[in-house]
Amino acid sequence: MAGSALHLHRVHPDNMGDAEAVFDELGTYSMHVDGCPRRPEAAYDFATELPPGRDARHKHAFVAYRDDLPIGLLDIVEGYPAPSIAFIGLLAVKERLHGKGIGRQLYTEAERLARQTLRARTIRLAVVEANPVMGFWRKMGFEPTGEVKPYLGQNVRSRVILLEKPLLAPDEEHLQG
Repeated sequence: MAGSALHLHRVHPDNMGDAEAVFDELGTYSMHVDGCPRRPEAAYDFATELPPGRDARHKHAFVAYRDDLPIGLLDIVEGYPAPSIAFIGLLAVKERLHGKGIGRQLYTEAERLARQTLRARTIRLAVVEANPVMGFWRKMGFEPTGEVKPYLGQNVRSRVILLEKPLLAPDEEHLQG
């Protein structure tokens, strides 16, 4: 599995069961952000929830596959909170696969999508303070914006810390290095 390619497929009714299967293996994440092993509506919310001012055409939710097996989830909202920003709502890998570089690969795909397809100049996300993933996002090049907002999960009260990373436009990539 380690050497095979990662493929993203948009979430739709035919693969919603695969999104559910990934959420079934995100128990630790669910405990950190919701205080329960898994919310029954988690996959549906992943596929449909949008921030204010955005509609379905701005939502890009994917199941990540390797060797035809669902291994992760990616949600990016186009143009939120500003037109040149892509917002990662969720990037998750089945917990038994952590530490194998899959999260980094999935993030690389997210950044490529944000830069090349969505034409974003910045990629942004929010980390629930109770979820210990700040180190991963710092390694991916994200920095805190200084914005911190209250967070209320199903059974968890915490804060979200907003992070951003500037992106090079596709025609600027050759200038780096």
